[in-house]
Amino acid sequence: MKTYLTLSAIALAAAATLSSGAVLAQTAAPAPAPEFTLTGNIGAVSDYRFRGLSQNNLKPAIQGGVDLAHSSGMYLGTWLSQVSDWAAGPKSENLEVDFYGGYKTEVSGVGLDIGAIAYHYPGSTAGASNGKSYEANTQELYVGLTYGLATFKTSYVISDNYFASGSNWDNKGTIYYDLTLAKEIAPKLTASVHAGYTNYKKDTATSKFSYSDYSLGLAYDYEGVIIGVKYFFNDTKPGTESYANAASAASGNGKSNLYKDGIVVSVLKAF
Repeated sequence: MKTYLTLSAIALAAAATLSSGAVLAQTAAPAPAPEFTLTGNIGAVSDYRFRGLSQNNLKPAIQGGVDLAHSSGMYLGTWLSQVSDWAAGPKSENLEVDFYGGYKTEVSGVGLDIGAIAYHYPGSTAGASNGKSYEANTQELYVGLTYGLATFKTSYVISDNYFASGSNWDNKGTIYYDLTLAKEIAPKLTASVHAGYTNYKKDTATSKFSYSDYSLGLAYDYEGVIIGVKYFFNDTKPGTESYANAASAASGNGKSNLYKDGIVVSVLKAF
């Protein structure tokens, strides 16, 4: 679910489907849509970024997932990625496993996506950092709206924890806002612009964690393989930077600031 090229890949796949469908319609009647559709994807990124922050200590990661969709609009899926100790905990298996499900439909030309997602990090509950519990598992509800080239999505945290951002805080009610524009600007080439905002519930006058993240990207469909590049940059605060820092020996390599600007290259194959 947290795939790096999700929106760009979908846009490219949709464009390809529409183009090929138009040609086929001239020669044969469309086949009935199957009741269930099973799809998968596998890929690699030079740096796994989630909401602007590196999840694998600025290092490459292998990722992949499987989705099951019903003709009614209901869907279920799971997605995995390599992550660092900073993301999953010092005693974790350095793995993120997402489980999600929801319902997609269209109302008056507007795409609607409602669902829930659980971000699970095996071993994170057993980890410890500075003598405190390192709980990274997080659960959210989300609502997404798509119209034309624009998608706006809001994710609402329903768990007490929010990605190990603080064991002494109640993070329930933290909200993430995501606006993404994607458009095919040339055959098989899609450009995307993203702006996001993490609104931490635990912000105080002396500890500002809320921050904005942005990205600009291009994705090219080369014979079914999506090759992408994105540039990430963030508007962080001192609280954010203190949290997104992997300089400690317990969770990083002694020098990584996971919020810093950077370019990410990715390769994705859907099947």
